Amino acid sequence: MTTSEGFLNQRQRYQSIKLSQDFSDEEMARDWTLSDADKKEISKYRKNSRIFIAIQLSALRLYGRFLAEVNGLSPRIVNYLNNQLGLPPSLTVPTPDREATFSEYRKNILNYLGFSKYDDEAQARLQKWLEQQALQAHLPDELFLRAERYLLAERVVLPGASVLERLVISVCAETHEHLFEVLCARFTPELRTAIDNLLIVQSGDQRSLFYLLKEYPPSATISSIQSYLERYRKLEGTGISKLEAQCVDPAFIDYLYKLARRYNARDIKRFKEPKRYAMMACFLLETRKGLLDSLVKMHDQFIMDMLRKAKHIHEMKHREFRKRQKKAIDTVLDTTQLIIDWPDDKPLHKTDLWQQVSEKQLLDSINDLHSFKRLEERGYGDILLGRYPSLRKYFAEFIQLPFAVKSGTEPLMNVINLVRQLDAGTLKKIPDNAPTGFIPQELRRSYKDKDGNIKRNAWELGLAIAMKEALRSGDLYLPRSKHHVSFWDLMLDERHWQANREASYEALQQPYQDAVKSVLTLQFHQAVGKAEKCFGLDTFAEIKDGKLRLKKDDKAEIPDAVIKLQKVIDASLPPIRIEQLLMEVDRQTGFSRHFIPLQQHQSRPANFYKTLIAGLISQATNLGVVAMSASVKGVTVDMLRHVLQFYVNAVNCS
Repeated sequence: MTTSEGFLNQRQRYQSIKLSQDFSDEEMARDWTLSDADKKEISKYRKNSRIFIAIQLSALRLYGRFLAEVNGLSPRIVNYLNNQLGLPPSLTVPTPDREATFSEYRKNILNYLGFSKYDDEAQARLQKWLEQQALQAHLPDELFLRAERYLLAERVVLPGASVLERLVISVCAETHEHLFEVLCARFTPELRTAIDNLLIVQSGDQRSLFYLLKEYPPSATISSIQSYLERYRKLEGTGISKLEAQCVDPAFIDYLYKLARRYNARDIKRFKEPKRYAMMACFLLETRKGLLDSLVKMHDQFIMDMLRKAKHIHEMKHREFRKRQKKAIDTVLDTTQLIIDWPDDKPLHKTDLWQQVSEKQLLDSINDLHSFKRLEERGYGDILLGRYPSLRKYFAEFIQLPFAVKSGTEPLMNVINLVRQLDAGTLKKIPDNAPTGFIPQELRRSYKDKDGNIKRNAWELGLAIAMKEALRSGDLYLPRSKHHVSFWDLMLDERHWQANREASYEALQQPYQDAVKSVLTLQFHQAVGKAEKCFGLDTFAEIKDGKLRLKKDDKAEIPDAVIKLQKVIDASLPPIRIEQLLMEVDRQTGFSRHFIPLQQHQSRPANFYKTLIAGLISQATNLGVVAMSASVKGVTVDMLRHVLQFYVNAVNCS
């Protein structure tokens, strides 16, 4: 990892402390309650400085940093501290006028809390600790949070986020080099050669395979599925399956995979061999999962599209033949009635019949009835069978993917193996006892010929549909994929549970199992004792006749003068257009500069500012991009969608 590969976003880097305005009373009491010792220490200062000292003291204890913008703190917290100090409510916090005064305050708070400054000695200790953590393949963003917690536990004032970020990057760059070398030592020469070939544009191709593997999957067509099957085959041909993924933490593999996606082939070639091969190996391991997931999704889409189109064609034919059937029934009924009414003593010859009924009309009517009968019984299945040749163009290779089934669905896996044997030529004919329970109802009348033999086209088409359903339900899965894996692979195994068990108690702040009863008893007595002290001070609750009675004060009446003043204020406020309000806020805060893509580049499309403001309004007002594009001159739907997709994201809006 190089020093240019920062992992913090703009807000995290330049606003180390995120002051939330949405928190519960319990959270406020937990983080901002002053102890008796705190109140005694704060009482040493002048009255108008006490709230400032209380905020900085609590902030240092909570965040490990002094608060630069004290007036950005929630008024609820400010007045909660005022209440504890016996101070009147306030909307603003007075700050020291002189820097020397602020420095003295900081020094006194550090001495009181036992904190030390972040100096060279503290950095050396932190760096040594980071090196030990980095050897365990922890990621930079995780190490950053761990480093903050470590400094806070050591009572060291946290440095600026960018300073800590650079140190973490530097340590990771050095320590991960060793991990790269260990990982690279496991690679065979054939795998290294295959990785090098991935980064080269082969003759006859326009792009390297590395570039193609980073592409997002297109819509499901035969050619796109074939293309992705070919990419999977080439990826497997590199020998990546022989690499043991367990040698590195899965989170570290995912980190290197995402890191590799940020570079092009030319940039990756410039890395040292250990890093290049390690990054590419992790990229291939994760890409293989993505390819399998994409193939499953594309197969699902293709089958759904095939069924939808076949259903539509069947309905169109059914509608057409239903009209012809009505006429055919009338013709046949008329002919039948004619035969019934024919005199018994007079023989009926065809020539006599054709004089009464049109021969062509009767024969056409009979054919129409036969066609409608077949359409009713097996028309949908016949249409599906017509799509079988198209399905086979990719299904023969798709079925070779490393599928597995959960217990109880082994017959489906047996059918998959039978198709593989048929394709390989080791099996010449479908066995008579082959499973057929998976075949859908639409193909039930079509999967056997006149001799009772199973027809491969209907049988295999039914398998393709059944595989789609089984992959959705999880009965059929791909162990090497990311999303379509066995349910039990998503659960913590015994080894991971033992490793996370102890940390879980601390993270959730829960007592150990053998101490649960004593902790609950202690908490109960503490709650009862606190209730006994505070209950008599409250006027909204009392116990009467052994029952809890709640009451509340009557709603205060709003004076007429206040109502009149409110109307005057409302009438005096000028109307403002929402886009003007947004631009005014932007002039004061500069929020628009933070809307950058996740790739962190600073390029902007044409008319970016105008499009950004229009896009924000379209989402905030539920107007939508189509209506907004019609309302703003020079801004199209594509421009709005591009900005909302790439520049407005969860990171920028947080």
